[in-house]
Amino acid sequence: MRERGRSGDTLDRAHSAGVDLSAVSVTVGGEPAERIGPAPADRLGRERNAVLALVDGLTLGDNQVAASLDGEEVAALTVTNWLIEGPIFSGEHLEPYLCLADLAPSNGRPSVFPIGTGESLDWTDFGADCAMETRVDFVYRSAGEPAQWKPLLAPSPLPDDMARTTTSEGKSVPFLVRLETGTINRAIYQTAVLVDPGAGEPSPWSPPAPWNGRLVYTYGGGCEAGFFQGTSTGGVLRADVLAEGYAVASSTLNVNAQGGCNDPLSAETTLMVKERFAETYGVPLHTIGNGGSGGAMQQLLIAHAYPGILDGILPTMTFPDAVSYMIDSSDCGLLLRPYLNKKGYDDETKRVFGGWAIWGTCDESLGPRPNRIGPEDCPEVIPEAARYDAVRNPTGIRCSIYDAMRSIFGTRRYAEVEPTPAVDFGRNPHDNVGVQYGLLALNEGRISKSVFLDVNENIGARDIDSQPTRERMHADPAVVQIAYETGRITNGKGGLAVTPIIEERSYLDPTGNFHTSYYSFVTRERLRRDNGHADNYVLQRHGTGTPLGAENLAAMDRWLSNLALDGSTDPLATKVVRAKPADLVESCWDDEGQEVVEAQTFDRARVFDNTEGRCNTLYPPHTGTRMIAGAPLESDILKCQLKPLDRADYTVAFTDAEWSRLQAIYPTGVCDWSKPGVGQEVAPRTWLAYGPSPVNRYTPPA
Repeated sequence: MRERGRSGDTLDRAHSAGVDLSAVSVTVGGEPAERIGPAPADRLGRERNAVLALVDGLTLGDNQVAASLDGEEVAALTVTNWLIEGPIFSGEHLEPYLCLADLAPSNGRPSVFPIGTGESLDWTDFGADCAMETRVDFVYRSAGEPAQWKPLLAPSPLPDDMARTTTSEGKSVPFLVRLETGTINRAIYQTAVLVDPGAGEPSPWSPPAPWNGRLVYTYGGGCEAGFFQGTSTGGVLRADVLAEGYAVASSTLNVNAQGGCNDPLSAETTLMVKERFAETYGVPLHTIGNGGSGGAMQQLLIAHAYPGILDGILPTMTFPDAVSYMIDSSDCGLLLRPYLNKKGYDDETKRVFGGWAIWGTCDESLGPRPNRIGPEDCPEVIPEAARYDAVRNPTGIRCSIYDAMRSIFGTRRYAEVEPTPAVDFGRNPHDNVGVQYGLLALNEGRISKSVFLDVNENIGARDIDSQPTRERMHADPAVVQIAYETGRITNGKGGLAVTPIIEERSYLDPTGNFHTSYYSFVTRERLRRDNGHADNYVLQRHGTGTPLGAENLAAMDRWLSNLALDGSTDPLATKVVRAKPADLVESCWDDEGQEVVEAQTFDRARVFDNTEGRCNTLYPPHTGTRMIAGAPLESDILKCQLKPLDRADYTVAFTDAEWSRLQAIYPTGVCDWSKPGVGQEVAPRTWLAYGPSPVNRYTPPA
């Protein structure tokens, strides 16, 4: 990447067999590499017989990097150099974009970024393109209780209260961490690595001895429109992870509530931060994703659409992706909750429309939450005066997640009555035409015909400004196709098929929390449908008091290390399953911490009573609105294909008057859930670029 005020650089590795490495040279445009030397053995003990070359002097655009042996060119590589402020493939920069320097004075409060040393970055630290000077701090973990992070004020002597730790490689070392903070892709990034107090500056040729060669990349939760630089990362001072010798990295645009719920932008930022990390410490043996909720969304979406950035993922509180999650979320918060409460139906009648554990899941958790697909859902840091209002500020910031993803879904121009200006709105793929809310509840006798007819007759939808409409929402099929083709809906046909996944699921269903266990089964079922198995996905469930993070991180490391040592030519998907440790099995833990080893299952035929097996008895999974409307467990149909009404689809007998009423509610037919959704049969494409980038550029359907 090209940094501000200087040329770009890149770290390249040239493999050679049976030659004198000292005779290998690397050049760019005929100029020698800034530094070249033998690559160290990797952390699995394998000698690479390769040279590492830090190539400087790259100009923007394509550069020819050549490797020569005894002066004769033997290999060449075209390296594309990009600006460090981006973008590379995520599309044109999202504008407006508020840097920390923009936020503090406008909001009248200090806007800071805590860096973990007891200090914080102030808005005055930032200049053009949200940039700051890269800084390096050293922090240590104190011994005793409570342990805490403290800044290292002097390199020697070491503080008396510095703790020691034993890494995964069995090395006993001082618990001292090099913490780097800077800006990449207009985001604030941090990396943290255990270092030897007596060693010099790290490099790819002399990485820190305490580092175990692995990188954990953390992702933060939420799902908001972004439009600002952010004030936190997914967290890098993870004491339990660093103690084992893992390096940790993250960025403010890897927090879903700050990055616009835009996974190509998160993927791009991850890639750029990893490059910086590799040029500083060396290429990690493997990179493991970690994070929950919106952090789980990012891991799954990045592994799906940009395979290779993350080698394995550890999602918690999983949602399969943002777009399909917003189906159930919006059905509840925008449609069902307002109407069911207005009608005064009892809680049990209301509960079964979504199959939730309690009505509070919709009424108290999903319902009051901000409307992520509506233009009014702005993060607190966006000044009120800058926000969109259809009347007072029609050209203001529209804070729907689709306006933050307009480089992917495109825009639609809405021209109002003069003098209101025409405005480009982010296109929305949501649709509820033909959806029969509460269908399974009706057929199981949990709601009456009158309730079923009343709700479906009056529920309506929301328009592009999230205002109630009598008509159902009709999505443009071209926009729906984009969601599938670009990988915004995860499935088993993309990179997830070859990604090791260990999911830890805390059981929150009875508490009314919207992180319901249903979504774990949704995610896994998509893999099973598309690949015939989900053997690369291990699901582990427990109550709220049995964290499994350390064990699962160690298991993922063993899984990926086994995979790295598999030198066969078998398909990667085969090798991934074969590399899974034999003792890594699906299970659940009861409240006493006792493990129950059994396959984690979801019975489609028992959506209101999924209690088969010991684990489902302990932690019965529930559902969502579309599954109660008859949709499959995969829950990935945005716009259903329609079929004529058929009396045989109901266990109740409608009178002629009721049937006429039902026909009036669904004049074009009802959802045929036995068929793929509209646009769903399009194969997803990986490593797409959006906007002006010439590399694998995606041209959306008109």
